[in-house]
Amino acid sequence: MDLKAWQRGRDDGLQVALKIVKESGVEGLEREIKYRGLTGIHTAMSEKELTAAGIKFKFLTIKTVLCMAVSVLRDEFDFGRQRLQRFIKRFMEKTSCLEGGWISWAEMQDNIREETGIEIDFGDVPLTEGELG
Repeated sequence: MDLKAWQRGRDDGLQVALKIVKESGVEGLEREIKYRGLTGIHTAMSEKELTAAGIKFKFLTIKTVLCMAVSVLRDEFDFGRQRLQRFIKRFMEKTSCLEGGWISWAEMQDNIREETGIEIDFGDVPLTEGELG
């Protein structure tokens, strides 16, 4: 990294820190530092801004995975309109359960493994906030 890029990054970080202190005080900045340490996210966006952007990314991810799943079910298994609609409804219900905290990814993995013997491995990606640090 060249010196100018490093200086821009430092200046951006100072601007974000100033904004956080003005909005939430020193305690807010301390929370932000802890959050970045836990997540490993380094950006010019604050946690609040990242959370808002994260919601958009989550919905986009859900929709793209749903599109792929529906495409596979249609192309490979000849699911028709009614079965696809049932699948979409159930997919969205499961998504709501995850978002509501009523089931975890780990519980889903366990259920799939116990019921089918299929292992779905997320590698070292944290699946819950508690697994972040």
